[in-house]
Amino acid sequence: MYTMSDNQDLDLLILLLKRIDYDESIDVIDDLYSSTHSLVSAAKFLANKYLIGDDGHPDREYMDIISSAGFPIFPGEQDRFGWLTACIQLSRGIIVFG
Repeated sequence: MYTMSDNQDLDLLILLLKRIDYDESIDVIDDLYSSTHSLVSAAKFLANKYLIGDDGHPDREYMDIISSAGFPIFPGEQDRFGWLTACIQLSRGIIVFG
């Protein structure tokens, strides 16, 4: 069940991803966005909060919202139990979270 706060935070995450995607000044090294940039750090915080469930598994409903906004999400590192990290694909690189 989505709350108004969840919707606003997911909208903020999408807005941050769009801003990061168009900001050429944000470093991308080896296809990874720099985590030291404040916009990337904020996006990772929201992604960790909303895209990873309380049980540590991906929240598919919220991930579908982000993916439908044009930012595919896929597993990064995995083990036999599931995803260890997740990745959000942007035009110039990837944001890793989880």
